[in-house]
Amino acid sequence: VLEQTRRPPSREADGLGIFRDVFYQWAAVMKDKFDLLVLPHHTQVICLLVFRCFLETKRSGSEPHALIAQVGTGEGKSMIIAALALYVVVVLRKKAHVVVDDETLLDRDFWTFKPLFDAFTVPAAANSASNTTRPIASKLCVSEDRLSGFHRDDARLESLSARVDADADICYCEAKHVQSFYASIARGGNQDFDGYEGRVLILDEVDALIIDEEPNEAFVYPNKELSEMATTVAEAMAGGATPGRLQEALRDSPHPAAERVVREMCQEWTRGARMKASDDFVYAKEMGRYCALQGGRANPKAWSLALECRNFQDGLSREILFQERLFVMSRPRVFRKYHRIMGLSGSIGSGAERAFLKETYRAAFFEVPPFLKTCRGSPFHEAVPVALGSQRQAVYVEASPGAQLTRLAEVVFEARERVPVLVIARDRAQCDHLVESLRQAARSRGLGSTSDDMVRSLSRTLFESDPEQWKDNLNRSTLPLGDGSGADKCWRVTVADPRGGRGTDYRVDDPAVDAWGGLLLVPTAIPTSQREWTQYLGRTARQDRRGQFCAVLCAAEYAALSAKYGEALPSEGSGATSLEAVEAIISWGDREIAGRIRASAALYHCGVRVNEICEELFGRQPQLLRDPLARERLVEICQRLRWMGVGEVDDLASQIPGFKPAALPSEARDLGRPQEPPVAADAPAAGPQRMVSAGGAALPRGQADAPPKVVIFCLDWSLSMLSQDTGTNLTRFGTCVACVRRILRDQVRDQDLVGVVGFGAQVETVVPPTVKGTGAAQVDARIAGLKAQMLGGTCFFDAVSTCLQQLGQAGLAPAHAPRWLVCLTDGDDLGSRRENMSGELVTRALETSPPANLNMVMITVGKLKERNVRVVDGWVARVASRGGFAQHLSERNATAITSAFGVVAECLGAEVGGANEC
Repeated sequence: VLEQTRRPPSREADGLGIFRDVFYQWAAVMKDKFDLLVLPHHTQVICLLVFRCFLETKRSGSEPHALIAQVGTGEGKSMIIAALALYVVVVLRKKAHVVVDDETLLDRDFWTFKPLFDAFTVPAAANSASNTTRPIASKLCVSEDRLSGFHRDDARLESLSARVDADADICYCEAKHVQSFYASIARGGNQDFDGYEGRVLILDEVDALIIDEEPNEAFVYPNKELSEMATTVAEAMAGGATPGRLQEALRDSPHPAAERVVREMCQEWTRGARMKASDDFVYAKEMGRYCALQGGRANPKAWSLALECRNFQDGLSREILFQERLFVMSRPRVFRKYHRIMGLSGSIGSGAERAFLKETYRAAFFEVPPFLKTCRGSPFHEAVPVALGSQRQAVYVEASPGAQLTRLAEVVFEARERVPVLVIARDRAQCDHLVESLRQAARSRGLGSTSDDMVRSLSRTLFESDPEQWKDNLNRSTLPLGDGSGADKCWRVTVADPRGGRGTDYRVDDPAVDAWGGLLLVPTAIPTSQREWTQYLGRTARQDRRGQFCAVLCAAEYAALSAKYGEALPSEGSGATSLEAVEAIISWGDREIAGRIRASAALYHCGVRVNEICEELFGRQPQLLRDPLARERLVEICQRLRWMGVGEVDDLASQIPGFKPAALPSEARDLGRPQEPPVAADAPAAGPQRMVSAGGAALPRGQADAPPKVVIFCLDWSLSMLSQDTGTNLTRFGTCVACVRRILRDQVRDQDLVGVVGFGAQVETVVPPTVKGTGAAQVDARIAGLKAQMLGGTCFFDAVSTCLQQLGQAGLAPAHAPRWLVCLTDGDDLGSRRENMSGELVTRALETSPPANLNMVMITVGKLKERNVRVVDGWVARVASRGGFAQHLSERNATAITSAFGVVAECLGAEVGGANEC
């Protein structure tokens, strides 16, 4: 059979070409590994042939640049991706970057198909007449921490890399690695931005392509001349020179960056002196100098001007390395640079997402039917709604979390008598809470000692603390409880967080389960993304098995969305299996995504234009950047990007001597300024104004006399903040504390007021608004000593209400003083007062009597309920409508906490004129 797979059925070619060899080699690998004959479905074959036609089509301005296939869960998507990667390398003689944006799935897929890649060879040298060949080089991108954990004799090391290997033929990586690959080109000596023509991008899910929030990233570069100037300033300051004297001495300097260097050096010199060993830096013996601490770990590659100053102050360095922001990358534009883009997704997404993909990447779409749907007489099943519980409904919408829990217990304990049950919680915090609550409910039903075995966790919290137990729970999730014998066997209830609703295979082999409808999926929250919902449903009804679902929701979680769109969430459908509530939530989510895409459009187009200018200057006209004035103008562009329209970018770029932006074609459209720049509170109402920039661009005169600002940090210290998933050895809460302390030291002046409010099961004012200059040491010590609580509950809405009351206190600060509220939560509200369960008190305060000059930055980590996302977005919109700076930073995972606080530092730093280092 294997040999027949390798050969066409007749002497004539059948059009499969290399794919026949791929199928043969894969079947041989699986036979050696499992002694099974594994052949591709005909739907996989046709899908591959469609992609091949796309790759063979000559590129033009009108033809699609990206092709995206909708491939159902469990339909062999990873096999299609591996075969496409081989086609790109062996036939097209190009390199393939395969993006899988989940570290666990990325690792699984690479090692699964590594033996297949190893079975193929390519010519040893390009354009060589020789017949010599070499094996295909395949690489897996992993974190530096994980890479350092491998023993040097481990054979896998040669296949691992912390970054995209430019020489690898096939590289499995995450989207962040693709971006860092571009960064390495931008920072390299040979800026070959056209080399992407030799590479193809293949994506497992298209999430990475849909960029609806922050589309740009900035890079910094060293400047030898400014480093020498900064060193001179450091020597003078070490000798006692005052900032005023330095400014006066350099007033007549011909260098256009002199004023900026002195200003930033004076500020960073003070910051450096305040830095604390073990908190901010450690001494690296091998380097002979201090090394920055980031997230609790030493990072010798991290650059900080303040740390440069500290090394100089302590005699560990005689020179200052001065770097400046000189390059901006537009992520969508970088993706477009690939020769072709191919994506495979369980669901292509909403109309707004399709429109974005079509406009941004010239994407075309096609749907691959499920294999069994194309076979006569073969069973094909989709997950179907099933009416359960006392009211016999498929979707329950309960009024409160307590009522939701009661209904959930009723549904799952009824169902487990016949089928295994998978509950998908809204987040890891609720997952942990539900495991304990359902075990208690099992005990109250007289199930006693079996309750812990009956209700099992697949929470990320368990995976991080005990991965072997997590794997055991997964293996047992679809096995009967006890010995599994007899006609009246019963099943387990497994509770997973949203990660368990994506990419995890719950294998059901018992025919009795199929007879009762298959594995039961019970989501406690409906994701607002159609792609996510498709993934959830894909956990059941896999292969030829049946599947069913019954949703148990909480109405309070969707109140904000309902209010925003003026539509009630249906609590009772038109029938027992009505999905009206599910459809309403996904509809709201579609509109949310569309709104975010529209909101980020101006910033996206500005980033595209600046990226084009940077590539032109670095790649084709680098001689222009030898002029200090040219570099200074480019620094200004990169620092002020957020506060300029495309036309303003071109106007400023035209001030670069010898550069003509009008002659540089652009894909960008001028949609105006993404945001208005912050200005000093005492700035004149009219007349010329110098913009404030995140990178230290000049401030309006009088900033030194600006009124004190009030900054209150509102921090989640609930149990889930103990999770160590930040990519460092710090917990989520430890990372927050480190970031807040750094911001207080670097971005908050002595005359400013600072306060800290913590929340978990209850709200506590840790530090009432206090003038930093009179209690800096005490405030820092109090914050440094904060610990996350061991209790569940997240009174987020009550905490925000408390902070607004403090910011609005009469006599706290001058009426025209800016007030900043910075909040972080990693979960939905659970425990706020009844009258504030949906943030009503906060919404009312922002509508009727908000604190004067209020600015707001809300950081949310992980997947919040759509209702709560709507609530937060509504607050942000209200603050912005009154002229304040307001932003919602929605981070997918905890590794982004530090970068989110970096945005906070950028906003606060802009107000005090501080430099921001990338």
